[in-house]
Amino acid sequence: MFASRHRLWATLAVGSTACLVSTGCSATAGPAAPAPLGSTHVSQVTISVSQCGTGWTRPVAGRQHFVLDNTDTRTGEVLLTDAGTGAVFADVEPLAAGTRTSLDIDLGSGRYAFRCAMEDEATVIGKAVIIPGTAAQPVAPVLAVTQADLIGATKDYERYVSGQIPRLTRLTGKLRAAIKDGDRPAARKAWLAAHLEYERLGAAYQAFGDLDTEINGLPTGRPGGVHDPGWSGFHRIEYGLWHGQSLPALYPSARALTTATTKLGHQFATTQIDPLQLSIRGHEIAENALQFELTGQSDFGSGSGLATTRANLDGTRTVLAILRPLLRSRYTQLPALNQALIKTENDLDAVRSAGKWPAPDELSRPDRERLNSDLGQLCELLAPVASILEPRRT
Repeated sequence: MFASRHRLWATLAVGSTACLVSTGCSATAGPAAPAPLGSTHVSQVTISVSQCGTGWTRPVAGRQHFVLDNTDTRTGEVLLTDAGTGAVFADVEPLAAGTRTSLDIDLGSGRYAFRCAMEDEATVIGKAVIIPGTAAQPVAPVLAVTQADLIGATKDYERYVSGQIPRLTRLTGKLRAAIKDGDRPAARKAWLAAHLEYERLGAAYQAFGDLDTEINGLPTGRPGGVHDPGWSGFHRIEYGLWHGQSLPALYPSARALTTATTKLGHQFATTQIDPLQLSIRGHEIAENALQFELTGQSDFGSGSGLATTRANLDGTRTVLAILRPLLRSRYTQLPALNQALIKTENDLDAVRSAGKWPAPDELSRPDRERLNSDLGQLCELLAPVASILEPRRT
């Protein structure tokens, strides 16, 4: 399989993943870890349909080390919740039958309940456990999101993408026309406009399937590299336009790109975006910009990494605008996230001079460090969004 520009989705390692929902995943859990020393309160908790949450018998405020023991015959998901509201403090999944894993979390005074969601079974809520006293709650729980909660946001984003694809097709048509006319400066300008339009659709790439590789694929993994005859799309044309290849030789690639974007419009009309991917991509878009655009890894001659990063931020902003109603009551760092996005946009715009973006390697060291810091902070604040908005069984 050849690499897409929007690549290589990370896969979870084998084993369960423990997430503090308000801050994102805290650790990857394998076999149950030894109990920590000191003032940590240790409890072995049974996870099953018949005995969900039993074993937490001496609840005390402070640091908790739960050994979660799945005695059921099915794999399941384990949630630690507020017994009154159902808001989620932590989520561990998947926990295979007959295995154990650990969950470490700070808890204050309150009423808690484990929720066991085993495969092919209704979710079971364990008996409420009370931590007495007035100890402050150090971990903010998050009201669970269901698949139904995300349907509206996902439909809004699908409508946005559907509205943008015709413009993308028109812009690739202009690129094809400029190449056919033998006008290299016009072709370069048209290439950038069309490519940036595609980059703004960042949360939809997985729904594009193999067409993403046709439209925006990299030569990575191809036997001939940049000279491989099977390489197509924006970056193939970019390489030719900025490496002196003849425009007649590039015309078949330009024609194929227009065909692919037209096909994308027809295909996407019957495609559904996975609601979970919408929230994941908010983070992935910014992370990819930091990893691939500012480093020049996806540059094949145009030097357009900063312009692409700005288009990526437009894509991130669109996703956040659609998700904001769900995040407003769930993510306490949302104001900080909004400010981080504004700062990154402003600092990026500041390096543009006379309407022209410099290539990333032309940045001064202070500007490069500032943008790296901005995007790093933005990625950190975006990271919990996918965990907060992950659909959970209730």
